[in-house]
Amino acid sequence: MVSISSLIAILAYAIALCGITPLFPWLEIVPRSAVVIGLAAGIWQDRTRAWPVKNWMFNAAVVPVFLFYAAQFSRAQPIQPVVSILAIMLAVRLAGPKSGRYYLQSAALSLFCLASSSLFNLSPVFLLYLTVMLVLVAVLMVLLTFYSQDSGMSLPPGDYRKVLAAGLLMPVVSLPLLVLFFPLLPRTPLPLWNFMVVPTTRSAGFGDSVEPGRSQSIGESRVLAFRAEMPRQSQSQLYWRGAVFSKPKGTSWERSAAPAEEVMYPRRLVTQTIYPEPGSSRALLALDAPGRISLTRSKRSPDGTYEWLGPAGRRLTYSAGSVVTGILPTRGGIDRDFYLKLPEKLSPRIRELAGTIRSQAPSDAGRLEKLELFFRNGGFSYSRQGLPTGEHALELFLFESRQGHCEFFASSFALLLRSAGVPSRVVGGYLGGEYNDLGGYYLVIEDMAHAWVEAYIEGKGWVRIDPSSFAANAGTVWGGAHAQSPMLRLRLMLDSLDHSWNRMVITYDSDRQVEAALNAGRRFQGIKVSGFLSAAIPYLLLLFLVAGISAMFVFRSRIFISREERLLRRFYRQIEREYDLPVQRGKQGLFEIVAASGNPGVRAFVDIYAGAVYRDRKLTDDEYEQLLLIMRQKFRETPS
Repeated sequence: MVSISSLIAILAYAIALCGITPLFPWLEIVPRSAVVIGLAAGIWQDRTRAWPVKNWMFNAAVVPVFLFYAAQFSRAQPIQPVVSILAIMLAVRLAGPKSGRYYLQSAALSLFCLASSSLFNLSPVFLLYLTVMLVLVAVLMVLLTFYSQDSGMSLPPGDYRKVLAAGLLMPVVSLPLLVLFFPLLPRTPLPLWNFMVVPTTRSAGFGDSVEPGRSQSIGESRVLAFRAEMPRQSQSQLYWRGAVFSKPKGTSWERSAAPAEEVMYPRRLVTQTIYPEPGSSRALLALDAPGRISLTRSKRSPDGTYEWLGPAGRRLTYSAGSVVTGILPTRGGIDRDFYLKLPEKLSPRIRELAGTIRSQAPSDAGRLEKLELFFRNGGFSYSRQGLPTGEHALELFLFESRQGHCEFFASSFALLLRSAGVPSRVVGGYLGGEYNDLGGYYLVIEDMAHAWVEAYIEGKGWVRIDPSSFAANAGTVWGGAHAQSPMLRLRLMLDSLDHSWNRMVITYDSDRQVEAALNAGRRFQGIKVSGFLSAAIPYLLLLFLVAGISAMFVFRSRIFISREERLLRRFYRQIEREYDLPVQRGKQGLFEIVAASGNPGVRAFVDIYAGAVYRDRKLTDDEYEQLLLIMRQKFRETPS
């Protein structure tokens, strides 16, 4: 026999852990400490049955805490005060004396804590915690019905199995409704977690400007930037275009309104579906160079940069078609003066080097070739440490340290091209990606952020050049494709699950609802009745199969009757037939029937049957055969 109160306490703590665990990493030190102390105090008091602090004391202590965090609430910080209050209230409820009402309160607070964790990170793990919590809460609700009648009640293990089955039945029955209503219910265009959480600028990776010389070192970042669903491509083609920077300002490059130009894109483009992570940048990433991006509220600039015009921080999904040849031919030329502008202050040594290159070759293509030779033979190395800084960072990179990361290579290369009379611009984005064969997509992290150069060559158009590839150690830095280790394959497998979750659940918004409805309408218009019926037959059969299995599960007590129940029903019918004795089933006990019949055979039957069933065990095979024999003899005599 197990006490109901003990089991309810265990369930309450398990529900609290399901709610607070996903939120715990995002809490500050005070609410974290309160949760740990409250959980430990509650378990200790449940075991010792000692409650030195009363509930009214806990409630009084929460009031100043609530006022403290309420004063911190603001537009810039809307989430942290709320989740801190929720965590502390849950800790207080766990630490105090328990009753049915308080158990319900702790379950509700746990659910609120789990829901608030989605404001920070809505991953597939959230669904796992939610599923476990719903099952535990359902079982808790069933047990609380017994607890409200008698808090000291104990039940045998067999009854607890029935309670567990009843608790599991509720979420299982609601699952088909969830599957049905998920694609149909109206959705807001802006999810709550994107509206409430203020987007933050990424500390590393792609940005809205190229600024070499900001710091002496660049740290690594394994933060996910985006995923791109597409067939596997050559590593040399994995340039992901983000933004074009055409305005030099000191040592940095910034965005500027580009003059109109007509790029001649081919008809066949490499198609990809992009799933960027939410961030502060509005640039829409795609394989270099995108000829189209299918997304409402997006704008294309003449330089090939696509921008999102909606609210920043929203999780997006869009398709793109790209040219991967590295050459963008134009019709009618370009505005050369715009792409030859130089910063107000330019190092004399940079001017001298550019003048030498200009004098050595009369054409833009020749000057580009001379500059490439300078970088290839200059002993440059790619590095993220020991970088030059300050307003003379590019000069120090070119003539003294000769080591730097992609921003140094691209900025100095484009600056020298312009100084030599070759139109150029800097392009920012990402390079490379880890291909996930399981999900069929590229995984690109912030550490892969990159910058390169586009130079305009008459007769060709915009030509992509990656100056970082001219570094002496470029092969060791990139290294191309590599074998996947078991740990990497495991990480990619887990990432494919996370990607499926984002694709099917997180990014399923009102726009995708409208798109799905329109697609369904177009398909419905093209369906013939005969073809529809033949195509619908497998689905109808599947529907009938699911309905039949569900009906068998719901009415299993009537369909799958135990042999004890079948034997008892036969006993009732035989008593009514032989003795003309009406039996009030469910109200009249077996021994009352014995007294009414006065038959020793009936008594023998009831003694054997009650000796097993009334002691919560099933009939043995010998007992079952003996009872059948008694009924075959029509209760005339007791079998030996």
